[in-house]
Amino acid sequence: MKLSTLTYFVEVATEGSFTKAAQKLYISQPTLSRRIQELEQEIGGELFIRRSHSLELTPVGEQFLTKTNDILDRVEQLTHLFDHQTDPNKRPQLIKIGYLPNFNMKKMYQLVDQFKTAHPNVKFLLKQDTPMDLVDGLASGNYDFVFNLATYFQQTDNFEKIPFQANHLQVALPIQHALSHQKKLRFSDLNKETFILLERQQSPIIVDYVINQFIKYGFNVKAATYVKNLDEGLANVALGEGLAFLYSGMDDGTLEEKYPIKIVDLENENSDQSIVAVFNTETANPMIRAFFKYAKENFYQSI
Repeated sequence: MKLSTLTYFVEVATEGSFTKAAQKLYISQPTLSRRIQELEQEIGGELFIRRSHSLELTPVGEQFLTKTNDILDRVEQLTHLFDHQTDPNKRPQLIKIGYLPNFNMKKMYQLVDQFKTAHPNVKFLLKQDTPMDLVDGLASGNYDFVFNLATYFQQTDNFEKIPFQANHLQVALPIQHALSHQKKLRFSDLNKETFILLERQQSPIIVDYVINQFIKYGFNVKAATYVKNLDEGLANVALGEGLAFLYSGMDDGTLEEKYPIKIVDLENENSDQSIVAVFNTETANPMIRAFFKYAKENFYQSI
């Protein structure tokens, strides 16, 4: 197993693309692909899920990346053992970030890009996950840093968080719906409507909160169907198959024109739905703490 191949693997994993990794490594893409395939044969498992327009680490790949990064870090320390390079911040660093699916995370990408410019030795691995898995992953060390809903961090003594992005509950309606001209709606206005809901695993906060609110007002939610992602749900709304709940943080400002639909704010909803940036204070990695400090100083949002 060659150290150069391990370096190639880390580059592909963190770039999420063979093309981008090959450009940064100054090698041809076929050569890079062949080296990764040889590595997979050597370890006896697939490292990546290869799709036509995306690349994702397998569970084996995620474990292998953590171990590989540790090995390369140790090699870097040996390389500079006697040349007085003792600053850990100068060594290659990997920060594993988990974040919510379906949300508009432009601000998170801006944070990552700016931090990388200031710290070119840092590489980021970004992965979408469900709210509960983000919490568990931060506690277990699978993630170094997460962007998640604030409501999941009410009793978390070991986690430090800052508000990162405002967020509140909304409802999407067909553009010709009788309620589409309202500026705000209440749950009591929706008692005769049929809904398209995200699967509970994807957004348990929305599903549970919506069901509880309907019960509070004395009627049951009528679910036409459950969908796996926001795009599927809003497409069904545009077709007139029902209404859908979403967070304001999921809207990049183009959703109403894209489908087309009408998005209206909801009154009387849980106020603690902001997106927070969180890290585990038990971590010993100074670069993760530096990343949190940078986010706090440059991207903190009062909500």
